[in-house]
Amino acid sequence: MVRDLYMFSKVDKEAEVVWFNIAYENTVHSEADITSFFAEKGLDIRFAYLDCSDDPSRGKYVMFTEAKKGMDIKSIADELGKMDVVLKLDWGFSKNRVIQSVEFPLHLLGERAVIIRAKTFVNILNMLTEHVPQSEGLLTMIGLKSGADVVNYLRDMVDVNDSNFLDLLKELLMAAGWGILEYEMSTVDLKGTLRINDSFIADEYEESDVPTCRYISGFLAGYISESLNTTVHVRETICKSMGNGFCEHLVSPAPKGAKIEHLLRGESH
Repeated sequence: MVRDLYMFSKVDKEAEVVWFNIAYENTVHSEADITSFFAEKGLDIRFAYLDCSDDPSRGKYVMFTEAKKGMDIKSIADELGKMDVVLKLDWGFSKNRVIQSVEFPLHLLGERAVIIRAKTFVNILNMLTEHVPQSEGLLTMIGLKSGADVVNYLRDMVDVNDSNFLDLLKELLMAAGWGILEYEMSTVDLKGTLRINDSFIADEYEESDVPTCRYISGFLAGYISESLNTTVHVRETICKSMGNGFCEHLVSPAPKGAKIEHLLRGESH
């Protein structure tokens, strides 16, 4: 299991770490044929991942291998590049023996992304809270827009509907490292409870007398409102930073006629 976004290969300190970025024609046997090729050449695959999200007819296979010193990697790469299913090939040596599970530039939900520590994110929130007037409303509005934007992106890939939008949200929050979501919500009366265990914001905050995950509340409100095409309010009532075991956000319907763009402009309270 990969513990971090990158790790150092320690299995064979005498071997060389060689990476391959393979664009291939997506057929039933493509991945198996490529993997078999590496096995035949004696290249030990230490880490690999597949990506076919952009174009179903094409795939990307990124792998980090260990090769005994002295192996003619260029000849192996030339032979790999001539396989019928291989469309494009990049490869190279990792001089510091680093194996990465991301590549540059990093993309998340269709946009350029960067990785920062949760502590850094919380430091930014703290600076806003200390120096920006009405920072709570600002953070909520930033979250609202972010949550709505995510739904618009997801709709290009899957059918976001009343029955699956919260399950999609649960998978998204866990994959992004935000926390583990549990929920009870009625899409009829637009009321419910969203509980987040191990919130990345609350975990990094020092003790607080008030809830600290207002950005997440805004994100949840934007996500739910856009998913259901009906505006909701979300507010955090229980927070781990206050000494509780989890964070809890209450969902309630917005005033009649309110739209998410009204919330973004701060017109509805």
